Amino acid sequence: MKRPYLLLLALVVVLAVALTALGRPRPHHAPRAEPATEAPVVELTLGILDGRMTPAVASVPKGSRVRLRVDYRGERPARLALAGYQDRLTIPTLAPGAVWTGEFLADRPGEDFAWLLDGEPAGRLTVTGSHLVDGHR
Repeated sequence: MKRPYLLLLALVVVLAVALTALGRPRPHHAPRAEPATEAPVVELTLGILDGRMTPAVASVPKGSRVRLRVDYRGERPARLALAGYQDRLTIPTLAPGAVWTGEFLADRPGEDFAWLLDGEPAGRLTVTGSHLVDGHR
């Protein structure tokens, strides 16, 4: 009589091992993600003389990294800011004859980003592109 029980026990053990192997999670091989592409760099030079900015209107594509150069030729220190990007671009007070360089990501499309010189509009930046997130409609 022991024989049928041993056979049944062996069958239960084999079945338990097989079910455990089948139920075990398998490593998921996700498709390789494309490497993140770096934002294209756009060089932008602003000249400031006698309270006037050159160019008065500049345009960059949405998603570009703007490498900004400010050539200030004023007679007294001045503050320059880009309305709408104050949280991304901080320009220190410009001394007469100063050249300042910096970078920011132009990821907010629009046509009315004003360059403020001592709080007054002196020029405009247009960021071209869609307001929609890529791949969404």
